Amino acid sequence: MKNTPVLSVLAVFLMLFDALPAAAQTWATGQVKGTVTDESKPLAGVVVNLANIDAGKSFKIKTDDLGRFAIEVAPYGDYDVEVISAGGEKLLTEEITINASGSPAIAIVKIDVSQAKITSIASDPTPISAIDPTAPAPRTKYTKQQIRDMKTKNEKTSEMNALILQANAALLEGHWQEALAPLQELTGMDPDNWEYFSGLGDAQSHLGQYQEAIGSYETGILVASDPAAMHPDDAAAALERKKAGVGHMLNNEGTTYNELHKTKEALAAYSKAAALDPNPKLAYYNLCAAQYNAKNVAGALAACDKATAVDPGKAETYFLKGSLLVHMNQPGEKGNVTVPAGAAEALEKYLELAPDGEHAKEVRQMLEYLAVLRKHADSANHANNN
Repeated sequence: MKNTPVLSVLAVFLMLFDALPAAAQTWATGQVKGTVTDESKPLAGVVVNLANIDAGKSFKIKTDDLGRFAIEVAPYGDYDVEVISAGGEKLLTEEITINASGSPAIAIVKIDVSQAKITSIASDPTPISAIDPTAPAPRTKYTKQQIRDMKTKNEKTSEMNALILQANAALLEGHWQEALAPLQELTGMDPDNWEYFSGLGDAQSHLGQYQEAIGSYETGILVASDPAAMHPDDAAAALERKKAGVGHMLNNEGTTYNELHKTKEALAAYSKAAALDPNPKLAYYNLCAAQYNAKNVAGALAACDKATAVDPGKAETYFLKGSLLVHMNQPGEKGNVTVPAGAAEALEKYLELAPDGEHAKEVRQMLEYLAVLRKHADSANHANNN
């Protein structure tokens, strides 16, 4: 009889979006009025470009004959300002913060291209209370390059989140082939994330790609075990999670080695998993099953006892232990009959937990056999005593 070790539960992972400042802001808005001058002389017909990158708003306005311009509704905040002459010459490029207070809110912007100077004056100034829903929220000022970098990062994160959702859905449904492509992309996009390699190894193992699965598990274990990859602020929380992740990968690597009939490697992987995983019940059960299949009686019994200690509700462990005790204690050549200690208790525990389980019929047959052994052992002892 062969009892195949089982894979552990699949990990589910999801990245968080890195929000740009605009995503978290509620922008105060109001009217913006301005003038453009050159040595105090109004500049008519010039184009004023104002771009509030954070708020995602831009405006293009031409000045009137008196060099004036106006925007009826604009978000207040940081702006990039360009002034371009009627002939297309760039007269000025500056940055400015435009704010206003009062009711109605109006900001006045004065631009002098001769001095490359811009000033913003809030009209009708009134004190702003500590809690003012119309006031812009305090925020960090970002450069254009920082904003572009964050947008690029968000685009990558969004793409990765789509792949993660696709991979997780396939893994949870057991659609291993569908999980393969997104997991391979994820490991290429972020080779420092051990969870992607763990999921990829699981998919490959279920698809019979055993050598590839072992390679994925080994890479994931190496990444998860790298202390340099752990942020000091979350080291305590991450350590237990990584230990569990490494235990998962070692356990499933052992099962993959078992499929390749590499018993020595499988036992080594299960042993490491049991020692490392904060919840080693599956690793101990797989170690018990692998030792059972290898006919290593002492090792199997020790692993089964550890498995029942950490998971007393798993019926199959008691079946393995009881079966092993029965088959290792057959009557000797001289007819010596002994009843293996603990065998009946283990088999009865199996029936208690799984009275209609897969091995229930076989367990009842072994219990009947043990009853016969006990009867003959009692008769032999009685005859020897007389």
